[in-house]
Amino acid sequence: MKRTVAIVVLVCISSFICAPAFSLGNQVVSPTLEASFRPSLRSGAASTSYEPYSDDEFPRWALDLRRAECIFFGGIPITLPVTYLVSNLLDADLTFLQAVGIACSVSAVITLVDYILGVLDED
Repeated sequence: MKRTVAIVVLVCISSFICAPAFSLGNQVVSPTLEASFRPSLRSGAASTSYEPYSDDEFPRWALDLRRAECIFFGGIPITLPVTYLVSNLLDADLTFLQAVGIACSVSAVITLVDYILGVLDED
């Protein structure tokens, strides 16, 4: 019973706190709250339409680094279960840190191979 009362009180308090942010009326709730939802325009900006990035907007090394980051961190969720699967097939008992280290190493090798193939493809 006490838990139910505590949950009801918590919901009531949170609804009073969050209600101004989610009101649908035309009244101004808070100047700072309304200003935070208004899009900000840079001074001197001609339009707010989308303009795609140009080819020379970012240096090549930054694009390569971003690709390497995506491949490395995107590969860890794939290589970690594979590491556990291979260790179970080989009857090797790995700790969590050992498995993460192996998964990160494999992901780093995949990232390096992708970079080398990209450099060779440019030539």
